[in-house]
Amino acid sequence: MEEAENIKHFTGRGLPDNALKASMADGTPYVLPPWRVNDIILLAIETLSDVDYYKDDFDYKKMIREQGIKLKKFSSFTPQNLEGFREISLSRWEEGICALFPHPVTGEQCRMIAYNENRNSIECMQIVFHEYAHIKLHHTQQSINGEVEATCFALAMTMFLLLEQLFHVGKTVVNAAGKPFLVQTIRNAIKQKEVV
Repeated sequence: MEEAENIKHFTGRGLPDNALKASMADGTPYVLPPWRVNDIILLAIETLSDVDYYKDDFDYKKMIREQGIKLKKFSSFTPQNLEGFREISLSRWEEGICALFPHPVTGEQCRMIAYNENRNSIECMQIVFHEYAHIKLHHTQQSINGEVEATCFALAMTMFLLLEQLFHVGKTVVNAAGKPFLVQTIRNAIKQKEVV
């Protein structure tokens, strides 16, 4: 019961002002620990590196679909179906839905992400990555922690892709030193005690 109240207070069916730092219902600050932020950043770069995100024809939606996850726009649902999926979603963000449900015939686990396509392309990317994070991070229920982790993952994924589109950082590093160097360099930088 308390967790449900915390979620309601935390989300209000929207995001807090600072999604990496939020307050519980009792006003106690909720902050994602730095070690967890580091883990999520590494997961983001490893996820992208595994699918060669630095290639010119990279498509993040295709990457997600190839993992057996259905991607749907809000406009493809009736209002009643959209609300039904929102009720079973792992996410409490109005802009997206992450649903895990059994196939009605086979019983096999189905995974679906639905998103509000009435946003600009970067916002749509963040929404999709936020919902994708719930799957990648193995979230099984709605929680403040899950929402903050998903937001962190979405921001990391979006930033890596934006840096690639604008400056071709990943492509440059991979061409010069190889894919393992890219991931290991980021891992080493995160483990440093002090930034110089």
